Amino acid sequence: MADRLKLDTVALRDAGASLRVVAQEFNDANANSGGVADAVGHAGLASCVVEFARGWDDRRAAMVESIGGLATACTGVGDGFESLDTDFAAALRGER
Repeated sequence: MADRLKLDTVALRDAGASLRVVAQEFNDANANSGGVADAVGHAGLASCVVEFARGWDDRRAAMVESIGGLATACTGVGDGFESLDTDFAAALRGER
């Protein structure tokens, strides 16, 4: 068993930020589908793109909520461990 805990808190916070971007993209899917539909160059395909984007609103909303929760957890764990590390270091120096 290892005698130390190593945790990349920067990577955790970065993951949280990236997950927020993913959640926002999912959240904006309906708004973005119009631009994609305009770009495909075929009326039938454009209609399918918009229909697809709107056809899974409920599932997408649940995914956005889950991804947002993961983002919050990643950021919280990273921040929490950094704070704990700072407190432990201060305690070892006799500052707390």
